[in-house]
Amino acid sequence: MRIFKKPEMGLPILIMISSFAAAASNVVADETGNANSRPAFNSLESLQISCSANENQESNRELSARILNLASSNNPLDRLGALSQLAGKSSATSVDANVTQRVLQAALRDPDSNVRAQALYALSQQNCADVPLILEQALQDSELSVRLMAVDSLTADENGTSLLEQALNDEEQAVRELAAFKLESLSK
Repeated sequence: MRIFKKPEMGLPILIMISSFAAAASNVVADETGNANSRPAFNSLESLQISCSANENQESNRELSARILNLASSNNPLDRLGALSQLAGKSSATSVDANVTQRVLQAALRDPDSNVRAQALYALSQQNCADVPLILEQALQDSELSVRLMAVDSLTADENGTSLLEQALNDEEQAVRELAAFKLESLSK
């Protein structure tokens, strides 16, 4: 922020340049580490998820509290740990459904692309509505790790196959190759 004085009035005039700074800081680095002009885009930011409770299981309050605590950490590694625990089959059935939904919702909006990618995997392991829609949105994310996890999380159903075919047109070779590999393995 710069302060300029108008000579005739003697009062400071504030000029905000933060929007330029924010726009300049929101670019992604290409493979050589150079920033390019493409803005980072979290395709999952506006999605709402709905996870239903497992009615046959009683939730483990201690595990639920531990996962919620890790998920609210400022450290991305802690948030990744919480999501890894949610993705595990044994803890997935014993974590409170409300905690699961809150953690996954926050993780899909996380600024760290690795956390968003892990959230996709954890989400695909849960009983949550609209997983195909969320994975479809994730294929539009600007971060390679998020798109790769979306492709990896797609299933052999009609919608999954259609999304894998779309991923064959991704700008990154790694996404295209993974989509081709999954399509080939699904056809066997």
